[in-house]
Amino acid sequence: MPDKNDNSLEIPAHGGRIFEASETLKTNIFKIIDFSANLNPFGQPKKLKEYVCSEFLSTIHYPEEKAQSMVSIIANFYDMPEEHFLPGAGSTVHIYILGRLLADGLCVILGPAFSEYEAAINAAGGKYVYVNAEEEDHFRVTPKIIAKIMAHKPQAIFLANPANPTGLLIPENILNELATIALDQKIYLVVDEAFIDFTTAQSLVPLVETNEYLVVLKSLTKTYAIPGLRLAYLVASPSLVERLWIQLGPWPLSALALSAADFIFLFEQYIDQLPNQVAALKKTLTQTLSLYGQPLPSDANFVLFKYSPEKVDQLIQYLYKNCLLVRDARNFNGLSRGWLRLAVRPQKELIVLAKLLEKFHA
Repeated sequence: MPDKNDNSLEIPAHGGRIFEASETLKTNIFKIIDFSANLNPFGQPKKLKEYVCSEFLSTIHYPEEKAQSMVSIIANFYDMPEEHFLPGAGSTVHIYILGRLLADGLCVILGPAFSEYEAAINAAGGKYVYVNAEEEDHFRVTPKIIAKIMAHKPQAIFLANPANPTGLLIPENILNELATIALDQKIYLVVDEAFIDFTTAQSLVPLVETNEYLVVLKSLTKTYAIPGLRLAYLVASPSLVERLWIQLGPWPLSALALSAADFIFLFEQYIDQLPNQVAALKKTLTQTLSLYGQPLPSDANFVLFKYSPEKVDQLIQYLYKNCLLVRDARNFNGLSRGWLRLAVRPQKELIVLAKLLEKFHA
């Protein structure tokens, strides 16, 4: 096994920090394999680059002030009024402006969860509390979680479906009950569906028309492997969207991001087979990880993996120095040292991971 005292490198705490890794490792970004960012392992749709590049000359002008073309195409896709949709440069933007609007009451975060919910509420000077799914339940959300959430009498509830970092879907009956409670008790329910396209679950977007307290976050970043374009939208009641527009301001999307949105909604069939395709690669990843620890079942395009707390830092460093990034999950509320999150990646990258793990444990 490699020497654990070998010169340690400072590794970014969050996933997707490939440019920082490139600088630290003094290597080209295309020589780095990134298991820390949960993107579509099959990459971008064919011809997306060609289509976006063909629109490059449009950047000589300011983009649409309210991204109207994207709003129209999304509203048409869902057959809903345009007033329900708010575009944005990634869902993180929406999370932060929601944090500002909801900062005057207690927010419950269903965890383990993406850290930006907490960060956004903190930035606005708001208060929050975590209600975590339990490890003894393999982090699956069970009906008992509802009573725990409501005991805090929250103004808002933040959750992801499927959850990040566990990759688990919340049972439909629990989601529906939370949505009903939210409407009855006038509590905002914010549901982040960033990874739902990798599952067979149905989106809650259609319910927004009849539930003014339901907010759904939709990211195109992960599904279409375009994190650098920053492309997302929020779905909520027209009154809330109007208030959020004031926080968001003009020109929420670049001209190139708008052209990508046009292309994506013209070729939505790209994702039809995605859950089954990802499941095959996920099976290989899970089998590899099971040789060295405990990978948990996942409905998404990533796997939460319990490894030796004593050896985890050494392993992360070893993989990092070999230009392979994994996500240290200990800073997710509800997790501890030893938890790692790995994205589902293409077969050739899974082979590299398997070889490095074998060498490390030899």
